[in-house]
Amino acid sequence: MIRKWLNASRQFGFDPVKFINACRGIPRFTRDLSLWRRMTGATNPFSVHPVLADFRESAGSADGHYFWQDLIAARWVHQTNPQHHLDVGSRVDGFVAHLLTFRAVTLLDVRPVRTPVPGLSFTQGNAQEELGHLEGSFDSVSSLHAIEHFGLGRYGDPLQIDGHLKGLRNIANCVAPGGTLYVSFPIGKPEVHFNAQRVLDPVWPLEVLTDFSLEEFVVIPWRGEPTYGLSPSQVDLSRVGQAGLYRFVRPPRPTEV
Repeated sequence: MIRKWLNASRQFGFDPVKFINACRGIPRFTRDLSLWRRMTGATNPFSVHPVLADFRESAGSADGHYFWQDLIAARWVHQTNPQHHLDVGSRVDGFVAHLLTFRAVTLLDVRPVRTPVPGLSFTQGNAQEELGHLEGSFDSVSSLHAIEHFGLGRYGDPLQIDGHLKGLRNIANCVAPGGTLYVSFPIGKPEVHFNAQRVLDPVWPLEVLTDFSLEEFVVIPWRGEPTYGLSPSQVDLSRVGQAGLYRFVRPPRPTEV
């Protein structure tokens, strides 16, 4: 309930956690400002730009779903060294940016990308619909923390009860024989948190992608280090805040073996 209240407050531009931390920073800021003025003789009030919450911050966030999935999946792609990579719906300022340091990327998203980015080819589209012009065209395809949103309307996409199912299947169809598919989403006891996200059973993609083989699976908690070596069927469904990161491979055509 606390998390839901925090998320609802942030939708309206109010972050209670940041507000509290800013209030706690006022005494430190006041002391530092007084000392700075004595050191420099500065008196212009318009030269003061208070930043109150950073006193207690760390040197960056090296934790959570997005940090670990972006790091691990980018390493996987780097090791595989594909010729053509397609991403569907992942964060441009996260995972996609990681890939662009060493690989050109084709991006498909229902939302626009308004700023040209070197190495990024963008197509606006809805993965809940068939992607005929992209099918079988990429030896590497990714969709990280996106599929759970399909069909809920959060990003302007049409409402579809099975949008996540159609989306996963359509994205997988873009993988060429012998190619690799990387996907991630929240896992646990299946639930729909309208219109934010779905929580999906960790075994679910194996039941959908019967023409793929699962090569690697990582469980990523909201806080703490990832867990390697589990199978999707071994995940504790009672734990909340988990994400699953999957690396699937589509078998090559028989003539390519």
